[in-house]
Amino acid sequence: MPRLLPLARLFAVSLLLATVARAQPAPDEAPPEERYALGLEFDEAAYRAVPYKAPVTAATYADLPAAASLEQFCPTPGDQGPYSTCTAFAVAYHMRTILYGIEKGITSRGQLDANIFSPSFVYEQIKNPESGDCKQGSSMVNALELLRTSGVPPLSYVPYQCGADINTTALLKATEFPIVDYQILFTPDAKEDDPLKLLSVKKSLAEGSPVVIGFIVHKSFYRSGELWRQLESDGGATGQHGRHAMVVVGYDDRKFGGAVRVLNSWSPKWGDGGFVWIPYADFSRNCFMAMQAYGKRPERKPYGITPDNPVGTLPPLLAGEISFQERDGTPMPARLAPPLAEGEQQIRYQGYRLRRAYPSGTRFRFYVKTTTQAYLYAFATDLTGKITQILPFADNMSPLLGPDSTIAFPSERKVVRMDTTPGTDYLLMLYSEEKLDLPALIEAMNANEGTLSLKIHQALGARIVEDRFIAKNADRIRFSLTEKTRGSIIPLMVEIPHD
Repeated sequence: MPRLLPLARLFAVSLLLATVARAQPAPDEAPPEERYALGLEFDEAAYRAVPYKAPVTAATYADLPAAASLEQFCPTPGDQGPYSTCTAFAVAYHMRTILYGIEKGITSRGQLDANIFSPSFVYEQIKNPESGDCKQGSSMVNALELLRTSGVPPLSYVPYQCGADINTTALLKATEFPIVDYQILFTPDAKEDDPLKLLSVKKSLAEGSPVVIGFIVHKSFYRSGELWRQLESDGGATGQHGRHAMVVVGYDDRKFGGAVRVLNSWSPKWGDGGFVWIPYADFSRNCFMAMQAYGKRPERKPYGITPDNPVGTLPPLLAGEISFQERDGTPMPARLAPPLAEGEQQIRYQGYRLRRAYPSGTRFRFYVKTTTQAYLYAFATDLTGKITQILPFADNMSPLLGPDSTIAFPSERKVVRMDTTPGTDYLLMLYSEEKLDLPALIEAMNANEGTLSLKIHQALGARIVEDRFIAKNADRIRFSLTEKTRGSIIPLMVEIPHD
């Protein structure tokens, strides 16, 4: 017969077990630093390899509105729980759902919650294979590339859990929801107080795009309310490694002296219902990476509906303009070139011509504006017929610009110089709804003979929008395309005579 413990000893053991049990706090009672997980792995080389968004002119930044918000397109803030899945939550659960809401015009929180995209689908495919417990982080670049190439399915296809199974049904459904493109907004060596860090994020938000960010998390951040300000007592990054992925969904120059609105993945119980305001200075100090992703453009809705115009006017599919200036800022006006002669057989796109010839050696710059989201490419050629790419002007610069953007070539502080051979140089701008294979395009143009118009026609063919659909201004280099056609690329030719 087993020996029985004395009653006193049995009571003591029971008391000890109860004390140990109470010492292990429930998840909601644990300190915030232990309760909230992070999970962003920063691969600097991979981040630098992503095409960067072209810097726009100072005037473009100066024209930004005082506030912008995408919060009406946000689902209920998600909860990553104890797993290191913040990257997947930022990119799939939050950013992709926001882009879907924008595309479909959905602002109902319930409807948005019914269309949330799966973070587990992303995390399980980009995580370290050794992370069986889902406690290792993942790369934002890998997450966005997965969404671009493979898409992501709704949450119902791959519910959130560690070790979720990715079946062929989920993979097939994901292909219906890819992103179009993505780009970085600044390089990792940007200084904390570099104004471009904040301006580029604000510009993206004003364009209607959420921004996924990498952020250094300090101890006080875990206890944020409506506003988080970095404290002097914050001793640096805390948590797993101090790096956290979140989504910026708005900004307001008048809020707390100027602040950004950030959507976190620590549930609606954290911060201001899952969101937080961060003052501009604290944001710039702690944001070390930022990426803009593009979804499908929302369906165009008519504006200017009146009794006299009951159907309204559709906004353009593509629209933009080009202007030239001498080194001192003097405008170099242009006008529409003569139309094609009756019976003219030679392929020629009706373009523009500077109103007068300029002396060889004239220093100048030009500005390219796009009113709509577009991929921009530019080429120059002279009497020799050699084609030179001038936009994008750097190998790792993205050709994609958001609406209401102006860039300067070569820059607002630099100029180019006309060569010393009298004659006519040609600038060819391509405004495109889709990304082009630039090396293949240049190779195709150089392989053909004839005028620049003929070269581009032979290279792109039916992808070019017919001239008759394009509205062109007669006295300045400006165009718009409103009607949907089979083409998606508008060539804009400018003749630059010099003597």
